[in-house]
Amino acid sequence: MTETEAIERCRQGDIAGLQVLFDLHRSKVLNLSWRMLGSEHEAEDALQEIFIKVFDRVKSYRGDSAFSTWVYRMTTNHCLDILRRRKILSFMGFENVPEVPDKKDSEKAVNLGFSPVIAKTLEKLPEKQKLCLLMREMDDLSYEDIALALQLSLGTVKSNIHRAKAFLKESLEKEGLTLDDV
Repeated sequence: MTETEAIERCRQGDIAGLQVLFDLHRSKVLNLSWRMLGSEHEAEDALQEIFIKVFDRVKSYRGDSAFSTWVYRMTTNHCLDILRRRKILSFMGFENVPEVPDKKDSEKAVNLGFSPVIAKTLEKLPEKQKLCLLMREMDDLSYEDIALALQLSLGTVKSNIHRAKAFLKESLEKEGLTLDDV
């Protein structure tokens, strides 16, 4: 079954279509969620919640952009909502707020596809710069797809990526390293 057929079957309420969409987009949604949330466990939970939303909202997909872009937007919004809730609960002083995992952990950094030095540096970037850079470099999305997924202008996406790369380069140089070293 093709992606288009799967979308149509989901619109008709057929769960088999969702399974095809899940198989096609699972790894990218999981990777983006993991990078945004910093926790494999939370990313796996988010993955399930996102695909429930996909099934519930697939009728609203108009086809103006690639389906993957639509799913990326849904993933980004879902993860940002989780991060906002985490900050609000923490601000309100609730004790049982899940702790943000230590991003310096080299095992997690390797699992995410970059070195511990890069992971540490990425965590210092503003969220939108980090997202734009990761979507471009790790997920190989076009500038246009990133703009659609994050609801940013094309110029803003390009600017965020340029600033993120400049920051990475500068941070690595301060450590006496280059991108080739990490």
